[in-house]
Amino acid sequence: MMLCCIVKYMGSPVESRDLHNQGTMGDMVTFRYYVGRLNMFEDKYDVAEENLDYALLHCHRNAVANKKRILKYLVPVKLKRGRLPTKLCKQKRSRGQSLFSTSSMSVLTKYSLYEFIPLVEGIRTGDLRTFNDGLAKYQDMFIRRGTYLLLEKCKAICYRNLFKRAYLITNKHQIPLDRVATSFKWLGMPIDLDEVECILSNLIFQGVIKGYISHSKRVLVLSKRGPFPIAAIQK
Repeated sequence: MMLCCIVKYMGSPVESRDLHNQGTMGDMVTFRYYVGRLNMFEDKYDVAEENLDYALLHCHRNAVANKKRILKYLVPVKLKRGRLPTKLCKQKRSRGQSLFSTSSMSVLTKYSLYEFIPLVEGIRTGDLRTFNDGLAKYQDMFIRRGTYLLLEKCKAICYRNLFKRAYLITNKHQIPLDRVATSFKWLGMPIDLDEVECILSNLIFQGVIKGYISHSKRVLVLSKRGPFPIAAIQK
């Protein structure tokens, strides 16, 4: 964290003189890694992703420990922006393409980042219990890294994907809240309708779900045009 503070105060002079583009590749990777971490702590996730992607892409191919160090911060940023490792994409990485975006879940296993697997699977399937169990199991590790609060924010995406699955199953734009509550019950996390309304209200306010709640009818009314906008997550 101390190094991130140093980068914060040195960043402007370095960039104003274009020094960050004049060093060796190793120097530039190190600089972008710490700038990316600083961006993450400042909630500038788009810039953080850009800098950490650069660091990972240009890191020496044999520097496995350094790649793992970068991924410990890049993965949480990617998850917050709704970008998950896909099991379907197995093509080789080409120049200028992120390792994270082209590899399967093997990226996490290759670098022994097992702590992220339950979080990724929980978000992918809307399985809130798997997500919460993983977050609780590795809580101390994430706190030491300074990524726990960021990963806690990813829970909103997990909620969103759970409601999206309910929408796809029912194939209706009006979803009774009791059906949503049943989904939580199946996950072993029973909640009442007031809690469901509270969760949905927050998601609608954040813009990750487009629609409104009919309190009198206890129904979620989804927009007929893009009720689950991905752009709201990736901003």
